Amino acid sequence: MRRSRWSYCVAGAGLLIGVLTEGPGAWGQTAPTTAWAAYPCYEAANPDDLRLWPGRAPGAVGDDPCRDIPFVQVFRARGVDHGPALVLIPGGGYDHLSNEREQATVAAYFAEHLKITTFLLSYRLVQPDGTYRYPVPLWDGRRAVRLVRALSSRYGVDPNRIGVFGFSAGGHLAALIAFRPKDDFGFAPGDVIDAADDRVAVLGLGYPVVSLDPTVVPPSGSVRHLLAGYRGAERAPLEQQLSAQTQIGPDAPPVFLFDGLDDQRVSAKNSLLLAQALRDAGVPNDIHLFDHGPHGVGLATGVTGEEAWPRLFQDWLLQRGFLP
Repeated sequence: MRRSRWSYCVAGAGLLIGVLTEGPGAWGQTAPTTAWAAYPCYEAANPDDLRLWPGRAPGAVGDDPCRDIPFVQVFRARGVDHGPALVLIPGGGYDHLSNEREQATVAAYFAEHLKITTFLLSYRLVQPDGTYRYPVPLWDGRRAVRLVRALSSRYGVDPNRIGVFGFSAGGHLAALIAFRPKDDFGFAPGDVIDAADDRVAVLGLGYPVVSLDPTVVPPSGSVRHLLAGYRGAERAPLEQQLSAQTQIGPDAPPVFLFDGLDDQRVSAKNSLLLAQALRDAGVPNDIHLFDHGPHGVGLATGVTGEEAWPRLFQDWLLQRGFLP
């Protein structure tokens, strides 16, 4: 059994509510909520913890294993050789990582039930002073894909069947690295792993943040944290360039997406924007929008309707030849 490696705190926050109808009280309302924040810590003695970089990570301000060392935790699919892999990216608004419902629970499910070796990413989080704001989380996400491909033979992974799956803010991160292959987001490659192919075979998204453009979707905590300190003429281009629905190019992978239309934390308008953009670009996609689906539910166990998404995802992966 995997031991718990988390510390938890409860914090009250005013989070944006998005609904699917315009009009009074529709967009940009706030409501108090309680958020659980989980802070994973890298453990050098744990063979399942892999640092993204062997030394200090680019842009790191220290060596705190709970703050400065991005890493992946490996959940191996037993009895599978040369099989598929996913980099799993949890959400949390870029300033924390959401609870284990989007982390170990999902990673173990993918590994045990879908036979996908899963690399759970703990990327660096934006600090109150703005440390680790954009582009640092994208550096970590990009490096994770390259690391998995570089180590594919060690973990019995087919280098041509590596995908990414992200929830909420992690979905935003996953979409950007999937839609913008070979974009290092200002990072200067420094070793042979940085030269590895970073394209992904599939992209999975759960209730994702998609647009950072405040004229399209009211700004969320993810926008405030990722772009902390960026102002005016410096900020506006980033809001456009980091809106995933505007970044779909010819190399975009097939996309699976699920969301709840009544999600009150991150508006489902994000998913609707992306669904339309994918169709306009001719990218294969499988979109599931459920009438009911709270934010942050991970596998959505017990959520009527939305709890079907893991099976739908499995069926889609089988149809695409991604699963063994």
